[in-house]
Amino acid sequence: MPTRNRASLLRRALMGVQAQTLWDKEIVVVDDASTDGTLAMLASEFPRVKVVRHRFSRGPSAARNTGVAAATGDWIFFHDDDDLMHPSHIADLLAATLDAPPNSLVAGRSRDFAIVGDEVVLGAPVWTAAERSDTDTLVQFLDPNGPRTVTHTTILWPRPLFDTARWDEALGFYEDFDLCGRAILSGLHVRGREVGMYYIRVHAGPRLSSAGDDTAQLVSSARYWLKWAALLHHRPEHRACAQVLRDGLMDCRIRLSNRPAGQAYMPQLEAAFRQWGGDRLYVTPRPRNPLKRAIGNAVVDIGGFPALHRLLGLVDSLRREGKSYLDTLQAPAAAADRQDATHIRRYEAGSPAQAAVGRTRATMASRARR
Repeated sequence: MPTRNRASLLRRALMGVQAQTLWDKEIVVVDDASTDGTLAMLASEFPRVKVVRHRFSRGPSAARNTGVAAATGDWIFFHDDDDLMHPSHIADLLAATLDAPPNSLVAGRSRDFAIVGDEVVLGAPVWTAAERSDTDTLVQFLDPNGPRTVTHTTILWPRPLFDTARWDEALGFYEDFDLCGRAILSGLHVRGREVGMYYIRVHAGPRLSSAGDDTAQLVSSARYWLKWAALLHHRPEHRACAQVLRDGLMDCRIRLSNRPAGQAYMPQLEAAFRQWGGDRLYVTPRPRNPLKRAIGNAVVDIGGFPALHRLLGLVDSLRREGKSYLDTLQAPAAAADRQDATHIRRYEAGSPAQAAVGRTRATMASRARR
């Protein structure tokens, strides 16, 4: 678990980890040079957690590499410091992984959540297809505007993978898709199972504790698509990824074209775009309305990126304020929703001691079911 300056959120996340029904586990926290009392909190409240500290902030990918090096288990689970999980999430993933065909990466379920006032609101549970081609999985990772049904936090990773694979420390965004994609290229296959439940927090802060500003994310995105344009160039079995690669490269070109920090990447992005069959500019994400799509494509085709940015600025000024993603989350309705909300509330309002009680009760209930 990488962390930086989020002691309060880290405390809740660790309560969820300690409450797991899988007892045979080692918890490794990599503190990426926090200055907010994180180390003192860990020492006083979680003395059994293995803590590794970076003297200088190196980002979440470097922190995860440090954590893997410090871990001694046969399986690795990556947990973000602002998220939570169902008490049986890791145990369920382990059982499903051991039951899957060889060379499988089993991806379980996740759902978004937020705390609004004193209430828990939830997104719909998400999981990926049970059987799907490697190319189709790569398409999902590479589509800049596609659905996200697989995350690194829904997979229990085999330790031997990291003898040859590392998190790419040059990426501060899309680094999890990069790792998943390289695992596929190494011969592993992602298989979805309706097991476990990882709760992804929706809030105003950055998704990752060490994430940079918007420009840094855009630059990282450019690195990601340039990397994958090169990785797949000599893999004809994945030529079906061509359109999403073009879309990702075009999306980066549009977003970085008016950023000084992005100018160094523009020639590389254009070259890769043409290498993958791109022959003219177009708007991404593609407007659903055919007329809007035609107008946008004509503007960028004739006037280039500056004209497109002027058009987008005009559209934004005329657009009424719409709903945020947070507004789409719903209060618990079904029994499973209420159960998830109960777990979330326990971690949000409790203490490490209360989490231990919750873990004991969950384990007893699990044994009773068996």
